[in-house]
Amino acid sequence: AAARELEEKEKEKAAGEGESGGGAMDVDSSGFEPGTRLTGFYELHAVLTHKGRSADSGHYVAWVRNKDDSWTEFDDHQPNPKKLDDILALKGGGDHHMGYLLMYKAQYI
Repeated sequence: AAARELEEKEKEKAAGEGESGGGAMDVDSSGFEPGTRLTGFYELHAVLTHKGRSADSGHYVAWVRNKDDSWTEFDDHQPNPKKLDDILALKGGGDHHMGYLLMYKAQYI
């Protein structure tokens, strides 16, 4: 009897999802589910920099964009909050941070 009740509840749940659209995917006018199509645009997500005069010496630092669009500099054990202007100032050369590896994230519509 318990198995039959469980089976009936599952059928009711499945029927309810079909009526409310809970199990169906939303699609836009072109037939695609929103958020699944690439735009061809990319957003800078992280930067790895090198500070030093040669490849044989120097220091590497990671700069990562957070979900709220703020940035964090990871320099050894100390994470430091940074602003977009700090990231844009990473020109490099000599004793300054030089962009070594840039990571991008695809944008979807």
